[in-house]
Amino acid sequence: MAGDDFRELMDAMADPLVACDGDECVLYLNPAAERLLGWTLKELRGKPFTRLVPERLRSFDGYSFLRYLLGRRRALSGRPVRVFLVRRGEAELEVEVTVGTSMGADGERISVVLRRTPELPDYTDEPLERVSSLVHAHAPQPPGSAGERAYQLVFENAPLGLFHFDTAPTIVACNDYFVRIMGSSKRVLIGLNLLTLQDEAILTCVRDVLAGRHAYYEGEYRSVTASKLTPVRAHFAPCFGEDGQVEGGVVIVEDITEQRIAEAERNRLFREAQEAIRVRDDFLTIASHELKTPLTPLSLRLASLERRLERKEPVDPTLLRHARQHLVRLAALINDLLDASRIEAGRLALHFEPTRLDAIVERALTTMDAERGQHRFDYSHPAEAVRIRGDPYRLEQVIANLLENALKYSPADSTVRVTLDVRGDFALLSVADEGIGIPQDQQEQLFERYFRARNVSVTSYGGLGLGLYISRDIVERHGGRIWVESEVGRGATFYVALPLLSAASPTPPDPRPGTDSTHSMH
Repeated sequence: MAGDDFRELMDAMADPLVACDGDECVLYLNPAAERLLGWTLKELRGKPFTRLVPERLRSFDGYSFLRYLLGRRRALSGRPVRVFLVRRGEAELEVEVTVGTSMGADGERISVVLRRTPELPDYTDEPLERVSSLVHAHAPQPPGSAGERAYQLVFENAPLGLFHFDTAPTIVACNDYFVRIMGSSKRVLIGLNLLTLQDEAILTCVRDVLAGRHAYYEGEYRSVTASKLTPVRAHFAPCFGEDGQVEGGVVIVEDITEQRIAEAERNRLFREAQEAIRVRDDFLTIASHELKTPLTPLSLRLASLERRLERKEPVDPTLLRHARQHLVRLAALINDLLDASRIEAGRLALHFEPTRLDAIVERALTTMDAERGQHRFDYSHPAEAVRIRGDPYRLEQVIANLLENALKYSPADSTVRVTLDVRGDFALLSVADEGIGIPQDQQEQLFERYFRARNVSVTSYGGLGLGLYISRDIVERHGGRIWVESEVGRGATFYVALPLLSAASPTPPDPRPGTDSTHSMH
């Protein structure tokens, strides 16, 4: 198309159009563009297009105004971009811009089609549009203009707290979301001088903004007008005027209460996971030690017996007795592991029948007599039989475990006192030792799986930490209760309360009502 024809076509266009060369210098304005911008072709010919662009909008992401728009054409899909241009006399005009490019005989041509913005603009998310709309929001505008209404709509309905402060620094505007976060009325917040706040971190952010720097805050904000403590995260940004000077700041505030709750829950779960790993590692260490303890001497004794038999030498009954004791110990450890597994799976079977608790206690004492060494048993019981309904085998297992612990954790020449008594509808058994005792803060945990008190050495005191866990399950399934009272260095007393055969839905008693060491039923 000849130059004259092209010019006639441009002159006939109803929309304002500006043509530039590849260096972004103005080649032509049609009459519609002259009327819109107030400039004549003679005044702008050969001048850079940036003469029509406010200084604050001349560069984006390292590109010039026009090159940035040309680079965004694919993303824009032909949609115009809303920006500000400079009219003659330095007044700003909001327009919609569509940019295109073509190659001619004498090089690249850039065409810029302009259109006045509609009364109610439709903002998009393009970076350039966001910048221009923010500038528009802070520029002086006639009351009730479309831009002002659009800004107010966005400001009030943003899903974050927003507020603006001047150089005083005093809050001059805030939205309702910010009011809800702060717990104070807008009437109180507007006009609040930020320097009156007691939080030094916030004051530092304000000073940074007034110095032209961005700042970030995270902490517990205490309302100055209400007894409200809110965890918040805030981004402080400076606002610059036309002369490049800081005119105040704008702050985006986020209530992070739910995030803090979620974080606390994650930390709790993490701590529990760490504790579970620690318990597992402790258990594996203890189990390895406990299982090796009887296996090693058992292997040695069996090897000695094998050699004697090969040489047809007489066999020492002591070797057999010791080997059998180690086998019994090993079997007990394995049975504890199996019982703990059955309890977790809900498959530990109990066989209830009318039985005498005093007879079960006496049988357990007789069985443990061979294990007591230099310890002494002091057994006290009522003159009459103590009848209950229970599983004799499992109850003997509970009593044997309490006796074994008493022997294990008390001095060799000490006395273990066993008392069986009747209190109302309950039989109350107690096993007291003169041993190392149990720290107060660990007594409740004694009945948990794999737990061992911290003052217990793995090498000095054996056990998998399962006996009391199994005992609690057995006792509670009998309708009873098991608990401990102890002081470090002064021994421990374990109690077992079981309902009598004649009882009807009794409540297990506490030896000392209200004591914190009582292990309540679940």
